[in-house]
Formats: sequence, C-alpha cells, structure tokens
Amino acid sequence: MSRTLFLVLTLALAACSSDADNTSSNNGQDSGNTPDTGTTLDLGQDATVLPDGGSDDMTTTTDMGTTPTARCAELPVQGPTIDVAPGDDLRTIAANAAPGTTLLLADGTYMLNGGDAASRVQLSADGLTLRGASGDASAVILDGGYATNEVVTIHANNVTVAHLTITHAVDHLIHATPQGTTIKGTRIYDVRLIDGGEQFIKINSDGTEGAWVDDGEVVCSTFIMTDDGRPNVERATGGCYTGGIDGHQARGWKIHDNHFEGIYCAGEGLAEHAVHFWSASRDTVVERNTIINCARGIGFGLVENGRTRDYADDPYSGIGYIGHYDGIIRNNFIYADIDFYDTGIELAQAHGVRVFHNTVVSSPDASGFFSSIDYRFANTKAEIRNNITRRITQRNGAVGELSSNIEGAELNMFVDAAAGDLHLSAGATDAIDKGEVVNEAGLDIDGEPHANGVPDIGADERQ
Repeated sequence: MSRTLFLVLTLALAACSSDADNTSSNNGQDSGNTPDTGTTLDLGQDATVLPDGGSDDMTTTTDMGTTPTARCAELPVQGPTIDVAPGDDLRTIAANAAPGTTLLLADGTYMLNGGDAASRVQLSADGLTLRGASGDASAVILDGGYATNEVVTIHANNVTVAHLTITHAVDHLIHATPQGTTIKGTRIYDVRLIDGGEQFIKINSDGTEGAWVDDGEVVCSTFIMTDDGRPNVERATGGCYTGGIDGHQARGWKIHDNHFEGIYCAGEGLAEHAVHFWSASRDTVVERNTIINCARGIGFGLVENGRTRDYADDPYSGIGYIGHYDGIIRNNFIYADIDFYDTGIELAQAHGVRVFHNTVVSSPDASGFFSSIDYRFANTKAEIRNNITRRITQRNGAVGELSSNIEGAELNMFVDAAAGDLHLSAGATDAIDKGEVVNEAGLDIDGEPHANGVPDIGADERQ
C-alpha cells in the first residue's frame, strides 16, 4: 500500500438535537481523568482571526490544507453563479437564490452570529451549491460565534456544501432536515467542520410522516473538536451532547474518505460517535474514514427500543425493533490513546450489517476502553470479517458470523499507530495474507483493492 498517498491524504484531510441518547457502551463508566492530547487547531493557510478570540492560538502539527488526491479533487463550478464577498448579506442571497444556482464565496470570514434563526444560511431551493470560490476550504470561514444555533441548514434536494470551513455553532454546524416532504442528494464535500456545540452534522425528519433525508453523502471532509471548543459543548441535556455525524431514520447515506479527531469530553460522559446512524436508518455505507481520539467511532443503532420508520418493502418483517437496517462498515482506521475512548464500532439492534476490513485499535493508555467492535441486543445480526481489533464483544443475545478477525492486536503491527498511521508494517505477519475473500470488501484505506493475492486483514492491503 502507498504510505505516501495515505500520509498526503490524512494530512490534507486533517489540514446530535434533544432526541439523542448518550448511552455508554460500558454502561456509563467514565474514568474522570483530564486528558492531554496536545492537539489544537490551525485554520490553514492565511488563516483569518476568528472574532471570538479563537484563531491565532489554535495551532497544530496537522496540516488541514486542500486535498490533492484525485478522490478529493476540487469540484467543477456548475450552473449560474453568484459571487459573494464577506461583507455581503449571505443569508439573504442564499434565501433568494434560484434553484440550481452556485454561490461562490470569496476568501474571508463570514460572521453569522445574530443569535436567531435569521442568522442561519438556509438552503431551501433544489440544486443549490454553497462553496468557496478558490477551492481552498481553509480560506472561507462561516463562523456562528457560538451565538447561532445552526450555521447552515439544508431543506431541499441535491444541495451541495463544499470547499469551506464552518465553525462555532451553539448546536449544529450543518442541519439537513425536510420541510414536509422527503429530500435527497445532500452532498457535503471537502468541508472543515470545527467545534460544534452539539452534533456537527445533524440529519433527521421534521416530524412529518413520510418526510425523510435520504441518499446523501459526506466526503473528503474534516471534523475536529479542539481544546478551545470542548468547553462549549452542550451539556444541558446531561453529559456530553456532541458528535460528528448524527443520522436518524435516514436511508442510503455514504460517509467516506473523511477525518474525525478529538470528539470527546473530559470526564463528563460519552460524546456520540464520529459517525452515527440509528432510529431505523438503512443502507448506510461508512468506508475509508480515519477516526482519531474520539469517544466512539462508528455506530449503527444505539438503544434496544426507539423510534422507527416503516419501509414499503418491510425487509425484516416480524423481527421487532431494528435500530439500523443492513449497511456496511469497511476499510476504516480507528485509533485512540485518550482516557475517554469507549468503543470503535458499535452495533445495537443492527440487522443485516456487514463489518469488513476495519482496523480498530487503541493504546493501553486509553483507560476507558470497552471494545473495538461491540454487537448487542437480540435483533442484531452482523457479519464481522477481516478486522484487526483489540477486542470484539457480544452482548444481550446479539447474533454474529465472525471469521478471520484478529483480537489482541499489538501496536507494532502498524507503521506509526501513535500518529494514526495504521498501515501494516512489514512485520505484521498475523495480518498479511491471512484474510479471506469477502464480497463487498470494497477498496482499502488508500483506495486500492484487496486483490494482492490472499487479502490482508484490516483496512490496509499491503502492496
């Protein structure tokens, strides 16, 4: 596998509302220690000082610049365009834009801190695109100033948000929700999401029967909670009410080639997952993401009984409550060395899920560790194959077909686990050529097939 490609991609990528349930995988136990991750944030090239006093002190060794790889190339500009500058009324321009329009935002900071719903950028016409004109996501900053509940809201079909940074929301940085009828085709592409007060991206129904948010994708984007942002996490609902992506009753979403880092609270209960689809979501694909030092990595389902959604084909009639239907989790890197790490992949009432070729490991210093992959509750039915883990757990009557997994993985199997580089080292003989051929293996963490002879175990197919 190309180590250089991985490092370029990782460096470039690195350059939920009141209905959430923060149920802990380890039954709520928390070590209560204060972590020292040493990770703060650089807003990238020519960073603009954020008016709430949080830019120049936000520095990091991680470069969060633009992504040079073909998978994350700049999107072409399409349709009629409107040029927008930082001094313009972005909210009104977005509200009045005709369907199919691209809003091209010039470099700079756009303050959206009016403190009411009118402060949001609301995208309510089909086919709108909101994007940075330069293609440099670090150069265009939409800042809610911890005064606006949601910075960007999406209420229409085929809306794209791309090549910009969104930061400092009281609640959600982006919220996709319908207005009486199902919407599809949401695309979040090369967006840097930094310091959301609740879930960074929220996906849910507006409560109208039959109105959902389906067939969206989050691609080549970066999710970071900084030390400066952590004190602003919502705690009114109890515990640590934040997370990366939180999808309820959503079907057909694809979450791939993203970087998540630092989404946790220190001794205040568990944050939600970096990626979480539940409440009867369906057919989610989560692949080739890197998740570093988050409280929980990927979750399909959560609770034993909860909100549901009726599907016309009723694929699992008579089973009872299903927290997540089908879907696949594959080729992800998940690593933690913080005290507040709990579980890497969590399956709860997840029926028909496939978990293939993930690398989910942690340092022994992660004292809150519960499980690398946990499958739970009687309606869970999972295939778990070709994963490298520290531990796999089965609870409460869950059913799984497990094969070719490694438990108790040592960190010397990897090129540089402490830096989040979980590519296999030459000495990883327990994993190299030890896997099995599985349908839907997908492409590995570097976008290459598991086709170099007998497949390797884990997310990296060593070349």
